[in-house]
Amino acid sequence: MKDVEYKELLEKKYGKPLKEIMHELIVDRFMDQWTGAKELGIPTELFVKWRTRFRLGPMQRSADLAEKRRLEMIGKYKKEFQNIDLRRDFLFKEEISLRGFKEVIERMLELSKQKRVRLHVDSISDMSVMFQINIFESIISYLEQYEKNELHKKFDLDLQFLNLDQNFE
Repeated sequence: MKDVEYKELLEKKYGKPLKEIMHELIVDRFMDQWTGAKELGIPTELFVKWRTRFRLGPMQRSADLAEKRRLEMIGKYKKEFQNIDLRRDFLFKEEISLRGFKEVIERMLELSKQKRVRLHVDSISDMSVMFQINIFESIISYLEQYEKNELHKKFDLDLQFLNLDQNFE
């Protein structure tokens, strides 16, 4: 049988388009190429060919999901910074203090998010900007924990956890 004949036979048997059939087997029922091909009664090579055509292979799905998440995050950043002027004055520029430091870090975070939105970069550069965003968000989180007098507690818990781990060595 030819590919088209298999396709027509399966669409008639299942009463839906081939893409939906493949999606159900691969995504919903977690079938690999051997089990899926056996289920459909087709050669494994044909199953793989269709899986690739519909972007249902594991690497394709992973790449598509990563791209979808990237675009969603960029959309979130666009909404978040619609009314923010990156050139606005700093409130605590002349002050050497934690609140001055926090303000600079928050502004650097804004700038990094804007880089991610405005620059259509390759995946390595995008990862670099994502890493910067994560660092700035972590710094702000630590500063907020410090201001709430919670950072010492976190340190103590982490130290206690480390000591528990060392007892198992």
